[in-house]
Amino acid sequence: MDLREYDRIKFDLSTLLRDISGRISQQNGENAERLHHLFSRLAEDRFNLTMVGRFSRGKTSLLNALLGMDRLPTGIVPLTSVVTRVSYGSEEKVVLHYRGSSLFMDIPLDRLADYVTERGNPGNRRGISMAEVQLPAELLRRGFTFVDTPGLGSSIAANTRTTEAFLPEADALILVTSHDSPLSAEEFALLEQARVRERRVFLVLNKQDIVDEAGREQSLAYIRTELSRTGVGEFVSVFSVSARQALAAGQAHDHTALAASGLPAIEAALVNFLVNEQHHVFLLGFCERISALLRRPELAGLSQQIADIRARIETTARRRVETRPEEQPPLSPLLPLCEICVRLAQTMFNYLASYQAQLYGSPGVLDDLAGRGGFCRLHARQFEAIAAPREVAIGLAPVLANQSTQLRRIAATGPASKTAGDMIAALLPTGRTCPACAVARQTEMQELRKLAVLVAEKGPGVVHRRSALCTPHLARLAGAVRDPGNVQALLLRQADLLERLEEDARRFALKHDAVTRYAASKEELAVADRAPRVLLEHPNAQYEPESGPPALAPGAPS
Repeated sequence: MDLREYDRIKFDLSTLLRDISGRISQQNGENAERLHHLFSRLAEDRFNLTMVGRFSRGKTSLLNALLGMDRLPTGIVPLTSVVTRVSYGSEEKVVLHYRGSSLFMDIPLDRLADYVTERGNPGNRRGISMAEVQLPAELLRRGFTFVDTPGLGSSIAANTRTTEAFLPEADALILVTSHDSPLSAEEFALLEQARVRERRVFLVLNKQDIVDEAGREQSLAYIRTELSRTGVGEFVSVFSVSARQALAAGQAHDHTALAASGLPAIEAALVNFLVNEQHHVFLLGFCERISALLRRPELAGLSQQIADIRARIETTARRRVETRPEEQPPLSPLLPLCEICVRLAQTMFNYLASYQAQLYGSPGVLDDLAGRGGFCRLHARQFEAIAAPREVAIGLAPVLANQSTQLRRIAATGPASKTAGDMIAALLPTGRTCPACAVARQTEMQELRKLAVLVAEKGPGVVHRRSALCTPHLARLAGAVRDPGNVQALLLRQADLLERLEEDARRFALKHDAVTRYAASKEELAVADRAPRVLLEHPNAQYEPESGPPALAPGAPS
């Protein structure tokens, strides 16, 4: 099982809960409370990984490397007694929580050091209980929450007490030591506490770049011997890494250097532990809770669904989790909407606004519009929304007169019903006759040509770094791109975009059902508006096809 499959199983469980909620004919207080509790458990599921170790070991550097962004302050100055929680957010920011108070304050990320370092906040005189850093990192979006604790063994005694007090809240620990001085007495004591609490520990020897291969093996051998001798190694996995090299390699997308840094092995172990141990138990336990609800007669038909989900959990849990370097970075959380739609909407607004001004005192413009039968249906509505009632009346008067004359001519021929229908339909404006549609087609072709040239010069990744291209314009762009490899990459990246929107939509619906909408990220809150814009063109960016609307057969519903 990987993190994406875990999310999908969670979403399927939420869909089943929604079905159960709809089928229970009379939800008494107890049933409603049980359903709400189950929705809340799904929506709030998080995995807390706590970073611990002596100060100057490189805990924060390792966390930066895991997140793939150099955003958290590092240095050899001990941190104050402030716990820093790192979780997902659509935008970078820090939320400061104060001791003994429900007050909180948002600050920019670049001011974090003013509140959590000894230099900026000596002895934590500001009274900060928690600094919550929100970052748009994909690992965080998938359910990881990291907690960076104050260093052990510093001259500030409160640091060690703060870290030790936080251990009960940890699902697992990442104990960061280093090759130059592996495992201090404080770190051994921490391992003993983790053993007593049966917490899994990922022990990371950082700074492998400062020793040669023989030195690395010597440090690792010493660690394993000490773990075995002291009897605390049952829940401990050992890794060697260079956080500094890992961060540089990740930012440069150098997969070879990243593998040499040792970081992918840690990531794979963390994901494997999360989805194959923690999440496996969580999902199966959740299935049991839902099964207890299905004993009601009106829910009997849903038993097979929960059985199928349970079988999926067991099957996927047996798959080996592997981390592979991504060929492309994750999509930005809130890409601008389709740039072609935006350009078309702006162009059509400017054109129709200008057209409104031309109607007054321009007989040629009026005659041309009358001869075309007016704007097509889409642009007639847009024109009505933009123009003042006076200009709408001026523009439509000749169109009304022209159509009245044409209808009288048709009536004079005494045509059969089908012939009359065809003749009337021929009077309607189409994409071929509408002047606004001609402008829209020309604008769209210009924008598609520009984007096709960019794809040829800079590769298909340029498209999804600029905007969330809508599917109709993706289809037209694919027809303008000559290289089949570029077309394939465009399609795969669009599939990633739609999948991300789907996940955001499901997360938002789950949080809404759990009455935890306050926890929704910006992209989750925006998904109801953004998803239609990506699947379909923006309404103000559309135009009619050049052929007219099909005539209805006699007796067909209108």
